[in-house]
Amino acid sequence: MEMAKAPIGIYDSGVGGLTVWLAFKQLVKQDLIYYADTAHIPYGDKTKEQILFYSHGIVSFLKQQRARVIVAACNTSSALALPTLQLSASIPMFGVIEPAVKKAAAATKNNRIGLIATVGTVNSGSYQKEFRKLAPDIQVFAQSCPKLVPLIEAGKVDGLEVYTALHQYLDPLVKQGIDTLILGCTHYPFLLKPIREIIGPRINIVDPAWQLAEDVRDWLQDHGYAENPQPSAEVFWTSGDPEEFRKKASFFIGQEIKSVRFHKPAEALPSAMEAFLGELSPVWRGEKDQ
Repeated sequence: MEMAKAPIGIYDSGVGGLTVWLAFKQLVKQDLIYYADTAHIPYGDKTKEQILFYSHGIVSFLKQQRARVIVAACNTSSALALPTLQLSASIPMFGVIEPAVKKAAAATKNNRIGLIATVGTVNSGSYQKEFRKLAPDIQVFAQSCPKLVPLIEAGKVDGLEVYTALHQYLDPLVKQGIDTLILGCTHYPFLLKPIREIIGPRINIVDPAWQLAEDVRDWLQDHGYAENPQPSAEVFWTSGDPEEFRKKASFFIGQEIKSVRFHKPAEALPSAMEAFLGELSPVWRGEKDQ
């Protein structure tokens, strides 16, 4: 009997999750469905309730597109929404935080790790919690970087404005004597060159995208999913302007994306938010989702 295929849904607020998409394209031979929630970018300054609402809507949509596995290729969503959505979703969901912590813990020699991430991710304490579970002796020095995602989404990955912002965020971490730096936002690998120039050659840089792709590939193999013998299909969706995202994404991944489809998400109106949070309250209370 032929083993089942497992189309994978990958979502982020914008182009950042494409760093994860690129790793999956190389390592995981399955159809890929990418969703960019550009109507709500950036996620880093949104409330937990908003992130839950947006992420839940995307997950529901990807399930309608027949995704069998969903990847939150966004640290903010992984921190604020994934733990709840994993309890209520009926399919496997993976995030970027656990793979990053696992890789960083293996890389550090002096147990001093720097983290750059969005305000939402840093304030959630999710990385610190994960390190306390896996390697409690490690010290984590977290730095919020609110300027970086808007710069990257504007296509700015070099130049004075980028270097000024990076020095503001990275110099304090280097002074703390870190030997490992986690890129705690999937947008940040697009700034790898200036980051490396600023922190120097001796500090390890952890990009969780490849570790995440390896983890999902291993999970699929362990659960009997077959790899596609033919080139895998690639579908792109956005909640914003499809042509704008198509051009931007093509630039960042270095290949032409032929088409991007539009999906209009539900608006996070007060009445919709109230109803949504009411539906999730059994999950927060620990009751099993129906």
